[in-house]
Amino acid sequence: MFQLDPLLAVAVLAGLHIWCGRWRFIRSDRHSNWLSFSGGAAVAYVFMGLLPKLSLWQAEVLARRQAEPAVPRICEALGIVQWCGGLKNFLIYDIFLSALAGLVFFYWVDWLVQHKRPPGGPGESQAPYRLFLLHIGIFAAYNVLIGYLIVHHVFPGKLVLMLLVIALGLHFLGINHSLWKIYREKFDVLGRWVFAVALFLGWLLGVLTELAPAVYIGMYSFVAGGIIMNVFNEEMPHRHEARFWPFFFGVVGYSLLLIVIYAFK
Repeated sequence: MFQLDPLLAVAVLAGLHIWCGRWRFIRSDRHSNWLSFSGGAAVAYVFMGLLPKLSLWQAEVLARRQAEPAVPRICEALGIVQWCGGLKNFLIYDIFLSALAGLVFFYWVDWLVQHKRPPGGPGESQAPYRLFLLHIGIFAAYNVLIGYLIVHHVFPGKLVLMLLVIALGLHFLGINHSLWKIYREKFDVLGRWVFAVALFLGWLLGVLTELAPAVYIGMYSFVAGGIIMNVFNEEMPHRHEARFWPFFFGVVGYSLLLIVIYAFK
């Protein structure tokens, strides 16, 4: 179903991808205070805004599961009922398993990129074009997923959507900075435009399709794990450059914003 608010949210984030290529702190090898601040705010959104609400929603899903058979039908069909007795209890943790999967996946992406790059300093001359396409393709799919989830925002309200856009926008700053340091001109010419188009593609898919609520829980959890990994991947490898206090104030500032907004809603 078409709604104007998700389209505007996607347009803002797509515009951020495009215009951030003009900002000095993005096009710099230094890790600026703004990047640490934005990372802190994005992490605060995951822990203070996203995961708690997903947990509440999953509690409702678990309550509905109580009426389901103790053993999933697929276990009966495969003749492995004796091995499935505890499966239903194990699925209580599927939100956090999805978040863990997102974290592990993006750790694998970073590991793959680091091992495929020839040794040397940052810059496009050090990054093979095939690696660039793979790396950009993975993060383009990430943007498609985010564009899709903005359409099917599980937490209603314009204010909540605005908080999501702020957190994702700050998160994208860190991603774009990391990719620019590796690919330079390649990212300027192609990467940021691909991300902008990917967001609109995700939005279009979201307008045209609809999935079960439990699937959205898994998607949001996966994105939460991706945000955590990408933020700490930007902060941790550069301990000599990372800025603790901007990161701290990003966490505290965004957390206080969430507390105030939800207290007076």
